[in-house]
Amino acid sequence: MKTLPTVCTVLLITLLLSSAACSPKIAESAPGQPPPAQTQPPAAATPVPEAAFDPGLTTVMEMVDRLNAGDLEGSLAYFADDAMGYIVGLPPTGMEVYAGKEQIRALWTDSISNHFLWEIGDTQVDGNVIYVQAKTWHDFTRQLEVAPLSWNDVYEIQEGKIATYSTTITAESLSKLKPALAAVMPPEPTSAPSADPPVSEMMVTIAGGTCSTDSPQALQSGDIRVTVNAEDLQNTGYALTVFSLAEGKDMVDLMATTAGMPPEWAEMLLMEELEPGKSATYTFTAENRPVYMICWSQPPDLAIGNAGPFEVRP
Repeated sequence: MKTLPTVCTVLLITLLLSSAACSPKIAESAPGQPPPAQTQPPAAATPVPEAAFDPGLTTVMEMVDRLNAGDLEGSLAYFADDAMGYIVGLPPTGMEVYAGKEQIRALWTDSISNHFLWEIGDTQVDGNVIYVQAKTWHDFTRQLEVAPLSWNDVYEIQEGKIATYSTTITAESLSKLKPALAAVMPPEPTSAPSADPPVSEMMVTIAGGTCSTDSPQALQSGDIRVTVNAEDLQNTGYALTVFSLAEGKDMVDLMATTAGMPPEWAEMLLMEELEPGKSATYTFTAENRPVYMICWSQPPDLAIGNAGPFEVRP
């Protein structure tokens, strides 16, 4: 069974650092040394917006301040034990899922060890949901000379704790990051065509805060029936979208656009909403281009999983 996305067994940040260590093109920082002055964010790394009196926004800002100060436990204290974390739009899969505070701890630990800095920009409060435009610095992105990277963050606050954290890289930052990574990382091996016979039916299961599919990677050209089972009950709604992309675009590009409207180079083949605890079957038409899936939860509207590309055969 494939996970949408597969929960990474190695953190992306760790992957990036490992690739940097293997490349002679990037000079490593001396252990324990701060990053070069020109790559530091402004002195006020977390400016206080006018809406800082909002309890949810205060929770987010204090969590960020604690992480910037290197206080691992202090920062994690603002998360619910069963909090979900989503990092969207980064290579290689376009999506990483962190289920629970302990998985987030691993990411936070790596961040602190690599002089991670987080700058809060514009914010918007909508009930218990906080929207933040942010910038980040990390030793590896400093070495790649692409820092800072810009992000669209979403936080859902429940009972004073962060229950959901999602961060999506902006398309502009991704356009800097992808070529910089390509210059220092070996190319991904080309996948051999799937030996499985193409299918015309698929099943997607929404559970555990993400999704999984039992479908092989090859689809039969024509009408495809997809059955969606929304086993999770904690959100008021779920959704599945299916796309085909213009040549030269991939899943990472697609995921970086999930914080906005679908781009012109993505053709939406299916968009269906589903209530929690329900199951339904839908149909979309696959032709001569690969197919990509994204599943969502709401509120807030967040991408929680992806899969693809699925090869389409005549």
